Amino acid sequence: MTVAVARVFISHATQDVAFVNTLVERLRDHYIETWYAPRHMPGGYFAENIYKALSECDWFIVVLSPAALESEWVKIELNQAMSDPRFNNRVIPVLSEACNWESIHEHLNRIQLFDYVMNPRDAEARLLRYLHVEPHTYPPFIVGSIKMPVHIFVGGDSKTVFRYGDVICDGPGQITDNTRTYIPDADLQEFAATYLPKREVECHKEGKVFVNNRQVRLIGASWGSSNITGGLSNLPLRLKLGWTWYYHTAVTNLKTDERLSDGHTIGQKYAAPIDNLHECKLSNPIATNLSVITSDNFIFFGQRSHKVQAFSGGYQPAVSGDGQPEDVNADGIYDVFHTAIREGKEECIGDLYPLTADEITFFGLGRWMKSRFPFLFGEIHLKNMTAKQLESSRPTNEWEGVRLKLPFTVEEVTNWVSDRYRDLYYQRVRWPISSPIFSLLQSLYYAYPDRWIEVINRLDMPDLSV
Repeated sequence: MTVAVARVFISHATQDVAFVNTLVERLRDHYIETWYAPRHMPGGYFAENIYKALSECDWFIVVLSPAALESEWVKIELNQAMSDPRFNNRVIPVLSEACNWESIHEHLNRIQLFDYVMNPRDAEARLLRYLHVEPHTYPPFIVGSIKMPVHIFVGGDSKTVFRYGDVICDGPGQITDNTRTYIPDADLQEFAATYLPKREVECHKEGKVFVNNRQVRLIGASWGSSNITGGLSNLPLRLKLGWTWYYHTAVTNLKTDERLSDGHTIGQKYAAPIDNLHECKLSNPIATNLSVITSDNFIFFGQRSHKVQAFSGGYQPAVSGDGQPEDVNADGIYDVFHTAIREGKEECIGDLYPLTADEITFFGLGRWMKSRFPFLFGEIHLKNMTAKQLESSRPTNEWEGVRLKLPFTVEEVTNWVSDRYRDLYYQRVRWPISSPIFSLLQSLYYAYPDRWIEVINRLDMPDLSV
């Protein structure tokens, strides 16, 4: 079993940059990382950079056009890839404009062409599947030039809020009730038997925590009812829940790119469409992702410790954690607000402040597009705690990461978001940065709905393509 999708080198002529930008964005929508000169060598071409990039990539796309046939750099890069055994069956010719494309290399006509001239939609779908990613048409969440790979099921509209009592849970049941416990299929268990021991050894060597804790699993969700005026409301939010284990999550949601023995990836075989929770056969632990806002109007987010196993060192919302057995009452009913309080103390607030459920608001339910992680997003608004007081209170699980803050203003938040998104665009950071960006912007949307057009305009960055 191997990782199916890794970094893709894109060779193209300068004249085709508009086509390539569109192609790269569609690949990014499916979490496929790319290397191409305008983003990684904005100052121009240098041979040593090109050869280094080729050595770090696993696939090679050549964009074919009349300009490409005249480009010496395209010919050099293509010849390098065609002669490198690492790129056997991994050179992908993409036709962006009609031309005598077979003439650019004597063996290129042996490889299947992805023809964006005659049938661009079919070519894109085939290209994504060739890269072992199931194509989807669900757009990412967009604010100006900012793209976040998240599908929102309900909420996130600056109006919908779920407070204590608005989230009704079915399950997960007693931990001894195995009828709601996730059981991976045989090929997933085969992968787990190989992967988990190796990953545990890696974590011990790296000083990371790797434990198999029980998690609350989201099986399905529904929402909506009539309101007192006869219209429709998103309340209440109903969650159907079961149990899973972190090891199940580690070999499903966290490994959707892993290719199984039948040739499909875990994501292709078990994830189901993005908008379908009920048929998803991944582990799917339900998480809470929350910003923390103090009484003097600072907003907190976090940076993960290098001791944590997943996404170590990356940014995250101030509170980010999954449901656990201690969040389930004696009747087997899960309380997402208990998770928010517990995780809030562990990761950001500490024990000095008596955090209560009425300070917690959920804005909606979402799902990350690649990992398919479902999560409730919202914020904790501390009524009687300033930023200085919060920073003087130590989180109970301080080893999990560090707290960071911004003045909770349109100007400060959009400045931070635009800077970090540029880092993502130029691949100086990885996709987990999308999580705090999404969290911060959601809090901004709910706090300043009358200034949302201004937020969009501030995040419209002409130097970045969407």
